[in-house]
Amino acid sequence: MPNINLRDKRNRDALVRADGIAQTSIVRYVDQKGEQPKLRHVLRATAEHTYEKLRADAGGDDAVLAANLVKSDSDTDLERVGMFLTDTSRVYVNTNGEIVYQIQQTEIVRDAFGVEKERRPRRRLDPNVESEIPITWTGRMIKKAEAIRRFVFSGKLQIVHVNGLTYDFLYGMAKELAEADSLMLIGAGKGGKEPLIFRRGATPFRGFLEGRVDGDKYILLLHLSKLELKRPAEAPAINAVVAEAVQPAAAAVAPQPTPPAREPLPAPVAPPADPTPAKKAPSVADVLAATAHVATPDAPVKADIEDTVAAAKIKKTRKVAAKVADATGADAMATLASAPPQPSPIRGEGVAAKPRANKPKAQPEAKP
Repeated sequence: MPNINLRDKRNRDALVRADGIAQTSIVRYVDQKGEQPKLRHVLRATAEHTYEKLRADAGGDDAVLAANLVKSDSDTDLERVGMFLTDTSRVYVNTNGEIVYQIQQTEIVRDAFGVEKERRPRRRLDPNVESEIPITWTGRMIKKAEAIRRFVFSGKLQIVHVNGLTYDFLYGMAKELAEADSLMLIGAGKGGKEPLIFRRGATPFRGFLEGRVDGDKYILLLHLSKLELKRPAEAPAINAVVAEAVQPAAAAVAPQPTPPAREPLPAPVAPPADPTPAKKAPSVADVLAATAHVATPDAPVKADIEDTVAAAKIKKTRKVAAKVADATGADAMATLASAPPQPSPIRGEGVAAKPRANKPKAQPEAKP
């Protein structure tokens, strides 16, 4: 890893090392012989045996390609497939599988919602961690509990000393950060406003220093992040931003003239009352008179009609009694309610009632 020209808050700077942190694995895989396996790059296929190449040789017909595979096993190069690869380099090829030597890489800049904002040629920035301008403390401390919720850390390096003087230099940094229980934001350039770039064309990162102290031992970690978590905006605001970014800019529309004010419509006039009086519901006598010419119904039907008429007469008698009670008082109501029902005009019989002695009729009270 490269050297880092680091400066503390007292403007003292020193050249130190940044080493990668290797985690010791507690699990070890072995083969049948008890030997530890090694990682190997194996050749899977060659450019002449890809699906696109074989399909083009078959005239673009999958049926012909299948027949060729069954006939000659043209998808496998028995001499080269399965070889171990060493000292490989990355190359770029075009759509025809040919190696290209002059390429132009394009950067696509997107906003927080994934909408494309800009396309530009890729910029290969030079490293700035070992330049003449040291990496500076910005003075902005962030609590650890807050930092793990605000930033996504994609890597970390350990800052180590190279001699006795740099030991005291880094130990003082680690002790101060450990007592504050915070991370210190650091940056390159004047004022520490630029991101950290370790190699030419590498991804820029923000740097956060963390210190731990145990007696005369220290650990100074440099956490790297390129993504900050932010609270999403309200749903209407997000929809408005996305709609504005996705849709093309609409042409300016001339303001429409304000329509003239309209007078309110007159209130609707009620239609004149119909001088013809409303017809009353037909009575039982009217129904009997109207249906006198109709043939006599069967006995069951005739019995149902008679029962219905009798029930209607009883209901009508009770309504009359209620009206008389309102006009003449409780005595008149009791007299009418105790009166036996009248016999049916059709069947000639009524509801059975107990015999009673003849009593003089109660005279209604005079109204005041």
